[in-house]
Amino acid sequence: MQLVPSRFEGRDRPGDFAWMIGQPEYADALFVFNDNEEQFRAFRRDPHSAAGLSPGAGNATIRPYRGAEPPRAAGIPTGRAGQGYATLSADVRQAIDDALEMIAELLASGAYERVVYSAANDEGDLGTGIFEVADDVKRYIVSGLRTLVPAG
Repeated sequence: MQLVPSRFEGRDRPGDFAWMIGQPEYADALFVFNDNEEQFRAFRRDPHSAAGLSPGAGNATIRPYRGAEPPRAAGIPTGRAGQGYATLSADVRQAIDDALEMIAELLASGAYERVVYSAANDEGDLGTGIFEVADDVKRYIVSGLRTLVPAG
């Protein structure tokens, strides 16, 4: 399995999750999008909830694909109530850990060869375009993804 950082550089090309998820060459990929905590929790409570499956802005446009069979997308919270996480508090860490646990369960299915996430740069730092998210939160998310999908 491979962890793929993907930089958004325009619509209808690599980096645009809404475009990528429809391309046959990405059929083996699970896309991890930046979710808000409220919609992540709604989906976790009820995988068929409208709130948990409604398209969002930015890379969360692919939110409905987490309801596909097998799921093609998984959300990881980067904020709540329209605002990015300002610090890696215990409750923020728990929300992220809950998302990482759900991603691990999906990966255990064997349905994926790649995990694609939004990157800000060539170093693979988490890309966030809508919410301003604290650096320690972004590092924690990427570290968690790297733990699930080790290099090599």
